[in-house]
This record gives sequence, structure tokens and C-alpha cells, in this order.
Amino acid sequence: MDATQARTDNELPTFIYRRFRAALDLRGASVESVARHASVSSRHVWHVLTGRRRGSAKLLLSIRHVLGEPGYAFAIGQTDTLRDDFQPTEGDDHAAS
Repeated sequence: MDATQARTDNELPTFIYRRFRAALDLRGASVESVARHASVSSRHVWHVLTGRRRGSAKLLLSIRHVLGEPGYAFAIGQTDTLRDDFQPTEGDDHAAS
């Protein structure tokens, strides 16, 4: 097994790009806000979303935090319903100003 395949073979969730974007849009967030929250580059986030790199536990938790539980479940295909029940808090990077 080569190094590239070893980095991408994992039991991590597979993100469905269109669903991920819809969940981000619903929250008013961006890939850049996920990257800032996880202290990684947005390029790294894109590689993780497309399955080219393995996401760290911190990055996956950041994605889950930014999307919220309903958005995260929708983005990985656990549910087919995306609900708009998000209530922003002052600590959220993507809270409305």
C-alpha cells in the first residue's frame, strides 16, 4: 500500500459535496470559516471534503460545530432532510452581525 492510499483509507465520514454546501449556506458559513475554526488552511479542508486527505479529529469536530448536528447528518448522508433550526450564539464565527 503506498503512502497516498494509506492517508485516504479510513473509517471517516464521506461528505456529499452538494449537501455540504447546502448545509454551509443554510448556516451562513463558508469553507474558510470551517478552516479558521480548525486552525487549518481552506485548501486542506477541501482535500478532506473530496477524500484526498484524512481529516483530523479537530477538523471533523470543527465541521460538525459549524454545520450543527442536523447539517452534519445531512452532509454525510445520514438523513435526507435539512432543517433550518439553527440559533446562532455570540461565540459562533458565522453569527449574524
